[in-house]
Amino acid sequence: MKHIRISRKVLLILLAVFFMSVGSLGTVALANYTNIVVEASVVNVRLGPGLSYDMMTQVQGGTVVNVLAEKNEWYKIRLDDGRIGWIASWLVNNTEVTASQNLIATITASNVNVRAENNEEAEIVGTAVQGETFQLLYEESGWSQIHYEGRIAWVLSDLLEISPGTTTPPEAETSVTEEGITESASSSEQSIIISNDAVNIRSGPSLDSEVLLTAQSLETFPYVGTEGDFYQILLPDNQTGYVANWLAELQEANEEIELPKITTLLSEATIVIDAGHGGTDPGAIGSYLYEKEATMETSERVAERLRAEGANVILTRTGDESISLEERVYLSNSYQADLFISIHYDSTPEGVFRTGTTTYYYSDSDMHLAELVNEKLTNNLPLPNNGTAFGNYLVLRENAQPALLLELGYMNNDSDVSTCDSEYYQGLVADSIYQALAEYFQ
Repeated sequence: MKHIRISRKVLLILLAVFFMSVGSLGTVALANYTNIVVEASVVNVRLGPGLSYDMMTQVQGGTVVNVLAEKNEWYKIRLDDGRIGWIASWLVNNTEVTASQNLIATITASNVNVRAENNEEAEIVGTAVQGETFQLLYEESGWSQIHYEGRIAWVLSDLLEISPGTTTPPEAETSVTEEGITESASSSEQSIIISNDAVNIRSGPSLDSEVLLTAQSLETFPYVGTEGDFYQILLPDNQTGYVANWLAELQEANEEIELPKITTLLSEATIVIDAGHGGTDPGAIGSYLYEKEATMETSERVAERLRAEGANVILTRTGDESISLEERVYLSNSYQADLFISIHYDSTPEGVFRTGTTTYYYSDSDMHLAELVNEKLTNNLPLPNNGTAFGNYLVLRENAQPALLLELGYMNNDSDVSTCDSEYYQGLVADSIYQALAEYFQ
């Protein structure tokens, strides 16, 4: 056998050509995205673009993250598991020290420059005078980050006095038209646009607060302020209410409202499949099976079936992990999904016997979808069907998308468990959902 010797110089040239070609392929692959390396020791990933949003997870130093968009100095990123979150752009290279969301910064000098970034050379975006107060967001290297006229800005910390509390939003100005209608406008000239039907407006910034009224899609309210994950709005009777930020959009005065798209084919749809429970929450417990295990297996089978038809399917969890109900809803909204389906298996109190499946909905507008899915489950599954029912569940009630919750059998019924814990049964569930959605989107 004849051996071919390659000189060191030729070898180096070949290697250089190889790495150049790999680099060009990488350029093509990244054409639609931006990848950044987190250089801080650890950075919090939050549910929205602000320090007031709850933390979803953390990324460690050296992690490469995929940036999808940028808003108010926050990066919208996609994690390796497909989840969408937000990281502060100024923390990519700096470890977060303080998330001071309940502190007020009061100007102590007569005329203070407010800058776009935390250095003396940064653009001056405005000025503040002695006695003015702003919400303090963050402190770093002698600079304080504040909310300034609807944007994030920076002021020298030496020119501020920090105290506990929150700033009071400016009172809305009201006027009465010739027809006797009271019109209100906040000084910021921002509005809140409701993005779904049957959205609850509450008395406080919590899902446990009293419901004052129910708003419909595209209804508009003057924006007053933000508290945590809730927008504070001005109601027609001049009282204030609160709406969850995943059920509404903040619009500038002259910003054009983007109407929701209408999907007419399953292959064009984005569908969130939610495997109930997970992690430290096992759900209902059968004789040998946890509900969290059954929901994960079934969700994966449903996702596989829908993806085979071209649908974009998002799983709220891909393994045995703890996911809050709020995060499941936020994922549905952040993907602007066309549909959300939560998969569950039921249970009854000791001594009570039940069997079969039930399809739950919350909004009246989702009743048709619920009946369609339930019809296919009735026709295809070996278990009895208990029909459709109203379900006051958070993942349905607070969802901005059409949403269903399916109970597909009873974990404390051994006969149901032996039926449900099979690829055959889970395949029938997947086929039933596919048949219903193919008809629904047409």
